Amino acid sequence: MCGIFGFVLKKPIKVAYALRVLQKLEKHQYPNEPKPVGGYGAGIAILTSSGNVSLEKVGKVDGSPAEQLAKICKFDTASILIGHVRLPSPWFIETAQFRETAQPYVARCLSGLTVVSAHNGNVTNYKAIRERLGNKHFFESERAELIDSEVIPHLFEELLFEEDSPEEALNTLFLTIEGPNAVSLLQIEKEQVLLHLLHKGKTRGLTTWRNENGEVFFCSRKEPLIEVLGSMLKKDGFTEHMSIPYGEEKNLQTTFKFTF
Repeated sequence: MCGIFGFVLKKPIKVAYALRVLQKLEKHQYPNEPKPVGGYGAGIAILTSSGNVSLEKVGKVDGSPAEQLAKICKFDTASILIGHVRLPSPWFIETAQFRETAQPYVARCLSGLTVVSAHNGNVTNYKAIRERLGNKHFFESERAELIDSEVIPHLFEELLFEEDSPEEALNTLFLTIEGPNAVSLLQIEKEQVLLHLLHKGKTRGLTTWRNENGEVFFCSRKEPLIEVLGSMLKKDGFTEHMSIPYGEEKNLQTTFKFTF
């Protein structure tokens, strides 16, 4: 299982901070965990001031993928960002070398909508979902091997057109994907951005922080984020909003809306 991290802020911060969080997150490991959170890929997706999504990611490398990501990353600041560190399931381990199998993933196959996702878990019915989505969706990872994580943003893209509200689409997504999963989704439209978080079963964990301005941070682990950004959280009035510890069985669906 992997690690996810991100934020939606009103004022941008240095992307270097996010990269440091990812470097610490990929190595994080509790005493009762068999493996650290990442080490087999890393990536970030940023919503630029022009409304476009810029993506940078790397697959498995000698040493730390998150450190390699920091070396090649050209982004300076960001106010909306999703990041990921990868630990693939055993049946995907041979795909780790490919950049295309690293996250985040971006789905923009339907008109007027962009969905960005970072996922931790195991979508056990991903092949059935891929078949359901058909040929109108392009899957980056299929250049190597379809990764279960990539069906999530494309399915959510479809559900946003099928359901009456984003919240109903998120609930249908929750009911459709099988297995233990923690998912972060950015739904990007012309005048607003929605951050959706979904947790199902037992995962690496998930914690969110929020302040009176409605800004949000989230991370699979508290420790890496607090170590890097703890002073910022305190200065800007962030408090813990929700926390699911590693290995705790818990279901969650929540949506944060941001209008610009």
